[in-house]
Amino acid sequence: MDTKTLVARYIESVWNQADPETLAALTTDDFAYALGGQPPLDRAGMAAFLAAMRAAFSDWRVEITEITGDGDLAAARWRGRVTHDGPFHGIPATGRPIDVSGINMYRVRDGRIAREWEQTDSLGMLRQMGVLPG
Repeated sequence: MDTKTLVARYIESVWNQADPETLAALTTDDFAYALGGQPPLDRAGMAAFLAAMRAAFSDWRVEITEITGDGDLAAARWRGRVTHDGPFHGIPATGRPIDVSGINMYRVRDGRIAREWEQTDSLGMLRQMGVLPG
């Protein structure tokens, strides 16, 4: 499977379906996920993070708007339209629709994802939740 196809499958199965079996199957044993400068998460941390996202946004689903890859690196731009219907980092559910976007980069090793780095428009999310002024 080429890098772009692997990443697209990962986004659909892991991010959109929160499937822990696919997370294990598509990532290396030393997989690490890093979100915007926070300490990286291993597979177990990633599974817990995905569960927390689903609790905060039960309709979580992202659409790949662009994907590119070369060799062992790939990048995907994505957009999600979700509802903030559960607590999120101490912010009670607002019921508001959220339109969020981001870019994730991936490093592949031996046909599996070894590293994932994410930059999300967190400021935009917080503004849409009403936590920060628009």
